[in-house]
Amino acid sequence: MLQSIREQGADDPPRRPANTSSERKVVLITSGFGALTTRALAAAGHTVYVGRRQLGSRNAAAELTDHASGNDLAIHPVELDVTDQQSIDPAVATLLETSPRLDVRVHNAGHMVLGPAEAFSAEELAAQYDVNVLGTQRVNRTVLPHLRDQRSGHIVWISSNSVHGGTPPFLGPYFAAKGL
Repeated sequence: MLQSIREQGADDPPRRPANTSSERKVVLITSGFGALTTRALAAAGHTVYVGRRQLGSRNAAAELTDHASGNDLAIHPVELDVTDQQSIDPAVATLLETSPRLDVRVHNAGHMVLGPAEAFSAEELAAQYDVNVLGTQRVNRTVLPHLRDQRSGHIVWISSNSVHGGTPPFLGPYFAAKGL
């Protein structure tokens, strides 16, 4: 930007980089702490699909839809449960039927159990692992072939920085799953 301004004459108005439709991305975010990311990406002009486990019983999906319509943003909640391949496949199919492509996939869904590790059954830890680790693989199985066919796209994993610098008490099982 600075270089282009310097190249202009003193009387010329500043030129801004063009925001063409090819720069606007189609993004799929699995839920979790994704509301701020969703709003920021949509406000930047991107089309955002937000995967939620149950659309009808969640206030967050309604809040995002209201925010989108009130601000003329492209936010589309879709029912998507990362623990169920039969939920993922139709959600991605819906996205691809209504959008020309998928550019960015954000793995944001997470499940946390809080307490000493010995307090949890193997089934409770398996449920956490299922969301935090296996859920990303399930979504990738559906999304990656489309990204490869397009010869473009990005996958973003949301983790926790605590896995790199120590674990607070009672969060060991969560960080073990999120840090993989």
